[in-house]
Amino acid sequence: MWWWQFNHDGPVFEPFGTGQLMVWLFLALACIGLILFQSYLRREPLARQTIKWFIISTFLLGQLALQLFYITNGIWNPRFSLPLKVSDLAWIAVVIMLITGSRFWTYFAFYAGTSSALLTIVFPDMERYGFPHFRFLHFFITHALIVVGVVYQVVVKRTFISFRSLFVVWGALNAAAVVAFLVNLYFDANYMYLMEKPASPSPYDFFGPWPYYLLTLQAIALTAFLCLYAGYRFVLKKFLLF
Repeated sequence: MWWWQFNHDGPVFEPFGTGQLMVWLFLALACIGLILFQSYLRREPLARQTIKWFIISTFLLGQLALQLFYITNGIWNPRFSLPLKVSDLAWIAVVIMLITGSRFWTYFAFYAGTSSALLTIVFPDMERYGFPHFRFLHFFITHALIVVGVVYQVVVKRTFISFRSLFVVWGALNAAAVVAFLVNLYFDANYMYLMEKPASPSPYDFFGPWPYYLLTLQAIALTAFLCLYAGYRFVLKKFLLF
């Protein structure tokens, strides 16, 4: 059962290898499918409910499995096992969004969730876990479903994304960073990469040393949010009928 072991002798992660490229392909197909079949899904409540609860249950079961992975391998530690990463906040936002239809959580999932998920799908901090290790599957499925959940809510459920909400989410993300920073100080942790850069190669490497890269991230977050909004407006004009 090397695929469940923290230290293992199975395949290591290969950047831009077949496994990662397949994730990109399946994610693209899922999003394109939601856009192309949006009218059908709006007419079929059973299909909508199936997609909705599949995403929700996958997130919840995935988080339970991750905690069991930490516990059974004897490595559970508040320094990295708490759901305080941006991706954790994102999947929690998607779950609340799908259950309640909350506009705020939709905005948060759209801006903070989609931008962080896409970035980490391209530049994953995977260390040594290649396909089909549990950590590989959990990491990529979770991040891909964040994007799929947002596309479902915006395209199928037709939740409107306002430009002003961009700044609301930017402020909320900074508030969450303050909480994560305090937790980092208490546990000597590195949630949201506030204390040091990821160990694996990533765009953080071009943002300067700590703490200057944190300031760069502020501008990058706003730029990413603006790009997402521009893409949303393009899709809105081409495929949606609000």
